[in-house]
Amino acid sequence: MDLPIAIVMNRRILLPTDFSKSSKEAIEYAHGLGKDFNLDLILLHAGITGRHISTRIGSRKIVEAIKNSSELGMERLYDAVKKKSASNINISYDIVYSSSITKGVETYAIKNDIDFICIGTKGATGVKKVFFGSNAAKIISKSKVPVITIPENVTYKGIKNIVYSCDLEHMRKELKMLVPYAKLWDAWIHLLHIDKPSENHSEDLISQEKRLMAYASFDKIKTKALEHDSIIKGIDQYVEHIDADMIVMFTHSTSLFEKLYHTSITQMEAFQTKIPLLTFQKE
Repeated sequence: MDLPIAIVMNRRILLPTDFSKSSKEAIEYAHGLGKDFNLDLILLHAGITGRHISTRIGSRKIVEAIKNSSELGMERLYDAVKKKSASNINISYDIVYSSSITKGVETYAIKNDIDFICIGTKGATGVKKVFFGSNAAKIISKSKVPVITIPENVTYKGIKNIVYSCDLEHMRKELKMLVPYAKLWDAWIHLLHIDKPSENHSEDLISQEKRLMAYASFDKIKTKALEHDSIIKGIDQYVEHIDADMIVMFTHSTSLFEKLYHTSITQMEAFQTKIPLLTFQKE
């Protein structure tokens, strides 16, 4: 299913926050996007419902204290963000409670026509953190709304080169979903496929470049096939080679994303990306 351009042009970004340093850095990055277009930034604190909390800690007073602390923290964060916001950025906030943080964020995003969810990840190897057990990983795997994960200490410097890591299986449909975002930033899409040494898609991919431009109605597309034993290291090297600003992956089953999810921790350590990762669910 293609993503309607109208949805992208709403420019509504949801920023889940637990008031941590990494979530505040994601807010700073989202502010940077306001240099390129008008934004509605929605700060969201998603908590677990009183019933689920009380099962764990057994005290209504503690539950109420947690809720009061969340409300106070959100008010302070909102005031701080509002003071720094440019006139083209509209700031609002909300607090929701659900059976899980993941469910709370996704339900809110769908009900409020969010264009994408922006989440901070802790640690220099931000993508590693995403894949191994964090709330960000759960949100990515479940969310029907695109998710941008922001590694630690990343600041917005514009988006001119996007590396779209592709397994070639759903290439055209995925391009149709990605192109509206690339148009929004006026960015190049570098369609990258990593070959095993025994494979060879390089010539096929190059020959399709012009046809893909015509199909997607977008002429800022470059194709590249690289031979590498490790998909992760291949992506990492190409990102550095072109000084990319963002990586894009799709999370449908049997995809490249799934292969990465099941890769070894040793390989994941090699993926030292310090740029944002934008993920879509295909369906």
